[in-house]
Amino acid sequence: GRGVGLALTEKFLAAGYRVFAGVRKTYHLLEEVKEEYPAALSLIPLDVTEMASVRAAAARVAAETPALEILINNAGVYLGDKTRPLEELDLEDNHLQQTMEVNAFGPLRVVQQFLPLLAAGRQKIIVNISSEAGSIGDCWRKQEYAYTMSKAALNMQTRILYNYLSPRGFKVKAIHPGWVRTDMGGKEADLDPATSAEGIFRVIQKTITEEPAIKEGGEGIFLDYQGKILRW
Repeated sequence: GRGVGLALTEKFLAAGYRVFAGVRKTYHLLEEVKEEYPAALSLIPLDVTEMASVRAAAARVAAETPALEILINNAGVYLGDKTRPLEELDLEDNHLQQTMEVNAFGPLRVVQQFLPLLAAGRQKIIVNISSEAGSIGDCWRKQEYAYTMSKAALNMQTRILYNYLSPRGFKVKAIHPGWVRTDMGGKEADLDPATSAEGIFRVIQKTITEEPAIKEGGEGIFLDYQGKILRW
């Protein structure tokens, strides 16, 4: 309904795609887009932390189409203070659990329930919007436990999904969208959402047309929005 998700919706619609946009509560901007693309955009209520909501969303999409080509897991949260050190963290609040529910377990729920629709498609592409914050090899942070751990978990999920689904013709990616000027990224970020979405779109199109060989260790699954390979 906003940020990178909204920009991706607009980009795929402009490219001629039929889009099903999952949205939890921020509808007004998507409704404006739907006025421009009334037949090509469906707004699907979706809370990735609630299994019943994910099942209902999959059922609604299945009622409108027999197959999906591309699934993008974009829902994400950043909760808590970015600068608070370990000694000052309240590990009894629910920020840690809620972050994992949205950022790590949410995408897995969505993939599970939408898998039959993807299996019926030709492209069979799953994209998890991750972050460089989930890279263990390139970690420089000294705090931000919940967010970084959730993205590392999402990266592991992406690798397991690749191992499990690639023999069936699926293509699975984790993509870092860059540091984007959104409610999460803040006003100081480098990129506007449209630029990030354009890059992600190009990475997905390249995956469709010329899937690069995945090297030993899974190199080539975790990329940034410009297609640069990132370290796990």
